[in-house]
Amino acid sequence: MGTRHRMQKAGQPIALAVSAMALVLTAPAGFAQSQVFIVQSEHQQNLPPFQPTQVKLDTHKLTPRGHREIIMAFTAEQGFARRPLPLDSHGIVLHANGELKPDGLDYEEALQKHGISSKAGDRLIISDIKIESEKIIFNFNGGPDKKHKYLRHIEIGGGMGSSPIVKDDGQEPVGSRLTLVFDKYVPEMTPDQVRALIQPVMDFNVKTPLEAYVDTLPPKLKEAILNHHVLVGMDRKMVIYALGQPHDKTREESNGVAFEEWIFGEAPQPTQFVRFVGNRVVRVEVAAVGQDLVVRNQDETGGYTSGGDTHEVKMGDATPSVEGEGGHRKAPSLRLPGEELPGAAQPVQMPGQPDTKPQPIPAPPSSTPGQNGHWSTAGNTLPRAGGQS
Repeated sequence: MGTRHRMQKAGQPIALAVSAMALVLTAPAGFAQSQVFIVQSEHQQNLPPFQPTQVKLDTHKLTPRGHREIIMAFTAEQGFARRPLPLDSHGIVLHANGELKPDGLDYEEALQKHGISSKAGDRLIISDIKIESEKIIFNFNGGPDKKHKYLRHIEIGGGMGSSPIVKDDGQEPVGSRLTLVFDKYVPEMTPDQVRALIQPVMDFNVKTPLEAYVDTLPPKLKEAILNHHVLVGMDRKMVIYALGQPHDKTREESNGVAFEEWIFGEAPQPTQFVRFVGNRVVRVEVAAVGQDLVVRNQDETGGYTSGGDTHEVKMGDATPSVEGEGGHRKAPSLRLPGEELPGAAQPVQMPGQPDTKPQPIPAPPSSTPGQNGHWSTAGNTLPRAGGQS
């Protein structure tokens, strides 16, 4: 019995595999070819890796003096975003010397659901700071909530109607929020220690916009931009940071694909021709006097793509059209292939109703003057003004 039981147990995976294969083979073809939406995103692969801080903290609670120093130090303080920040009322939660929430796929979902308040490298201004018993709340660039979040919904009425306590100015919030959480209470610490704790989210070092931006990029792209070198695969923002604004721009079309070419430099200096398809560099040509033309058209960024806001949606196995911007696609229709479009639209004929086909409109009668000099229509003489016909 023991040997037979072991043989039965060993044969179970084989039976399951055979059953699964039979299910796939007998599945209807329509199921295998069903259309699905696949949303490809670029934020997740470009989020900088999170590294917890290691700041030594005091074991005593924050004193009133320390409270005032932190408020004074961070009011209207400026810095740069280390990662894209979601436009969400809950914001992001950073545990002191611990994890960041949300993180990973959850962070990506928050960016997709609520939108981006600030991109990596953007300037941040601390517009509000609150210190509570176990946490410190930072609002950046005005915060993610509307002003008077609750009062603008309250109205006071009388005999002549009602009016809200606070009128809505119509401006949508564009800021973000960071909550720095501690284990039992906010400990006694200096403003420099607070800066070190929120360093994974906000960088307080004095930097130029170029330095703040390239610090968010991989080392290869950072080095290329600082050396004013354009790589195939860069986007427009990277090219502008590397070479500045182009001397000239041209728009052309090749094999049905529209492209834009930026021209940097003039002879006798080396001239660069940077070609874009969409937002990506697909070709770089460098022409110098007395030297061969250098052409690069292979990706040189290692597959890096910046975290943009555009998402490509595909329908199942349908390949995107390669037509140019001027290409036309057929409008969707419920007609079968080869079915001709019926004639002009006719009114709906209800059961039991007589056939009421539209009658043709008669031609307008000719207008000729009557015997007494008056104009007549269809043989009837128009009456005189104030007289008889």
